[in-house]
Amino acid sequence: MNRNLLRILPVFLPAALLTGCILHSNVFYTPDILLKKDGQPCISIPANEDFFRQIKEFHILNSDVHQAGVGELWSQDYSDSAKLYYVKNQQCINFNFHFQTNIPYSIGFTSEEMKNNKSQKSTQKDWIRYMRIIRNKDNSLQLLLDEKARNDI
Repeated sequence: MNRNLLRILPVFLPAALLTGCILHSNVFYTPDILLKKDGQPCISIPANEDFFRQIKEFHILNSDVHQAGVGELWSQDYSDSAKLYYVKNQQCINFNFHFQTNIPYSIGFTSEEMKNNKSQKSTQKDWIRYMRIIRNKDNSLQLLLDEKARNDI
């Protein structure tokens, strides 16, 4: 039996590893983040989410801000029907939080694409991105994203 296993293993192990890597998909999506004139970030759903250039609305279900080593700093739940919150792609999502300089943040939100036809199933997506706002020597602000935001200065 061990001899048969040794014959089959070199064939099936690489195939299983390759298909496992190929079939695994990213469960988080990456939002756009830009720095506004007031020094606060504009966090939005990217333009490429509107493939056919239709004016789509997205229902924001929740949003949150985390700091590494500290945990959750702020969160908002919009799933209650009394305070539904809708945005379009490239529209700034309201994070009612004042971001400070030189602190690495992880921001996240969950969106649900609103369909024109009620019989179509809505698409729910989780969005996450790391960011940090730093002050340069000339006193201007700079936005760092992803790996640059997580690395020490």
